Amino acid sequence: MRLQKDLSELDLPPTVCLSFPHGTEDLTEFEVSLTPDEGYYAGGTFTFLFRVPESYPSDPPRVKCLTQVFHPAIDREGNVDMSLLGDEWRADMSVKTVLYGLHSLFLLPDNDDALNSAAGDMLHTSRDTFEQAVHESVRTGATIRGKFYPAARGGRTVCSRD
Repeated sequence: MRLQKDLSELDLPPTVCLSFPHGTEDLTEFEVSLTPDEGYYAGGTFTFLFRVPESYPSDPPRVKCLTQVFHPAIDREGNVDMSLLGDEWRADMSVKTVLYGLHSLFLLPDNDDALNSAAGDMLHTSRDTFEQAVHESVRTGATIRGKFYPAARGGRTVCSRD
């Protein structure tokens, strides 16, 4: 199965780890913990749920952010706006491609077609204000434009490193 091969070939950096809540017998649903070590979101831990359809790799995995985060490309329900999870997906892409895409979202947030319009507007009008809001929300939690974003601790323990 292609998914098993893709997952076994992952060479994850220390800022990313995978967990299989239903055991490694079920690879179609797993969680990814991403802890950026640079950029606006450095120091936060963000957990994503991956659901891989039977039609993979013809169709992309469905990805949902389980951590509340003030980000232009992630809405309050955890939906993630990445073109490679939609129209730009190709069968030669893999879970690794999605992981790189998620990493890029946290390094270089974009306000084009923002799912979280408050974050997109703030990023567009004042990067300094946006950066300050993100740092505060990631580290200690913050109310931003009337909505509370808890400190980014991943939402639950996904995996541990020795």
